[in-house]
Amino acid sequence: MSTTDRANWSCERCTYVNEGIDLTCAMCFLTRTDAKDLPVQWEWRANPDQWIPYDLASSSELEDSYQRKKAVIVPKQGYFATIADRYEVRFNYSTGRFQQYNLSSGGTRRVRRIGNDDNSILQPVAIEQVSSEDSCIICLDNFQDSSSVSPDQQVVKLPPCRGHYFHRSCVAAAIKLKDECPMCKKKLDY
Repeated sequence: MSTTDRANWSCERCTYVNEGIDLTCAMCFLTRTDAKDLPVQWEWRANPDQWIPYDLASSSELEDSYQRKKAVIVPKQGYFATIADRYEVRFNYSTGRFQQYNLSSGGTRRVRRIGNDDNSILQPVAIEQVSSEDSCIICLDNFQDSSSVSPDQQVVKLPPCRGHYFHRSCVAAAIKLKDECPMCKKKLDY
């Protein structure tokens, strides 16, 4: 899926037909399966147990602002185009915490970035820490020294877990669909 793919899609859970730009079902909020293939996904916290991805246009605008190290933006793409000048997204790079601020009500929501390049979520592991019998529990391939593989094949772990190792690209795709360790099912809070 690319940011230009605008074909409508049917939800695997409730079969509702959604607009191509949406990453979650408008009816049941299930994350679109091919969202796992995006290099970066931006999400907002609906409640303590649920993160919902922004649509493709909003995510692209947020990622562009993040890459340019902007402190505050007033988003105008995707969902935000229908409610222009109602929200700000504030980026605190020193803490890694981001917020969506409602300019009308003063309410805030946490915002997070899940990127294949994010070492705070996908923590690199030295090959010496991994046993020669260990393999990625998602793709089942053995691990190799990070100096001889692509960044996507680098060995990583997730913050709440101990002893569960994955290839970067494998676990990045998994956590974009379900906000937990694929092995022990511990919730990720970042």
